[in-house]
Amino acid sequence: MVKFIIGMLVLVIAVLLAVLFVKDDPGFVLIRYGEFSLETSLAFGIIAVAVIGLLIQLALRILLAIYRLPRSLKKQAHNRRVDKSRRLLSQGLIDLAEGRFEQAENNLMKLIDYSENPLLNYLAAARAAQQLGKFDQRDNYLKNAHDAKPEAEVAIGVTQAELQLASNQTERALATLSHLRSVAPKHDYVLKLLAKVYFMIEEWSGLCELLPEVRRKKLFDDKRLQQYETRAFNGCLDEAALQDGDSALGAAWNKLPKAYQTNADLILHYIDLVSRHQQDSEAVARIVVKSINQHWDTRLVEYYGRLKVKDASAQLATAEGWLKEYGGSDVLLLALGRICIRLKLWGKAQSYLEASVGSRATPENCLELANLLKRAELDEPEKACEYYHKGLEICLTQP
Repeated sequence: MVKFIIGMLVLVIAVLLAVLFVKDDPGFVLIRYGEFSLETSLAFGIIAVAVIGLLIQLALRILLAIYRLPRSLKKQAHNRRVDKSRRLLSQGLIDLAEGRFEQAENNLMKLIDYSENPLLNYLAAARAAQQLGKFDQRDNYLKNAHDAKPEAEVAIGVTQAELQLASNQTERALATLSHLRSVAPKHDYVLKLLAKVYFMIEEWSGLCELLPEVRRKKLFDDKRLQQYETRAFNGCLDEAALQDGDSALGAAWNKLPKAYQTNADLILHYIDLVSRHQQDSEAVARIVVKSINQHWDTRLVEYYGRLKVKDASAQLATAEGWLKEYGGSDVLLLALGRICIRLKLWGKAQSYLEASVGSRATPENCLELANLLKRAELDEPEKACEYYHKGLEICLTQP
């Protein structure tokens, strides 16, 4: 329309200039065709030609507009549907966020053929169908999303895995994530979800392979990561223990990260597995001593005090070395007392156990000391009764 107005103005100006140009000498224009002739002034002729040209142009525009009318109407209808589809997508996402899942699904699937980005419609509709328990329909939406935009395979696969996990379809989620892992091996969220699935289905060997990368990328907080690592490494040790005994178990232990070979929980679990598969308590003792020397832990010290080895004198010397280095905690003194009892060093055992009770009285050290005092070698039943009573009182008053 603006172009038409500008053209009219240019035409009027041109006519006016032409009229001004011929005003001094009006001249004439003669048109003759057969018997017909027409004579007029030059100015009028110019105006007539301009008007006729304008009418022809207008007639052509009208004819062109009539010719394009069906296509124009179709385009306008399409644009209206596209606009409506855009509004339905927005409303569907709002419905999904507000928990109106059935309404969300309906809005998202209306006019899907006119959506500017049908991938969003299908993914959101899949989440709505999931909430409605329509798992087959959910999978159909995801398939349609892949057909609509195959290059968005990772986004579609991640959504599918999340929905499968939410519906406890862990095996299907594992298959989905394993495929995504092969497609996008550096995708952090795929790695995180895959680690989560391995943890859920207790696939410890697979989880152990992922954990170094998970730790490096800090995909879990420290507490969750430690939980995953401890369970996974314990699980790997259990699986190794079910194989060919000591060699597989030792190989599994050596594969663990060095930082976890000083983890008391793992060490206790490992030496428990070792002790089940072999009667060589000396090997277990070496593991415990090495671990305690690297990382002091009272649970390992308590275990060491109960451990029966052939050379109890060397065991006592090792524990007394810890006494000089770490001081006399009640747990270490109790362990020393138990080792002395096995060596039949009754007086020394009594001294260590009394020192343990003096450091912190517990049911364990009170019972051990009472049993020692009751023995024929010491024969102090009254004193033994005092410690039995003291240990029982602690048991009853402890939370």
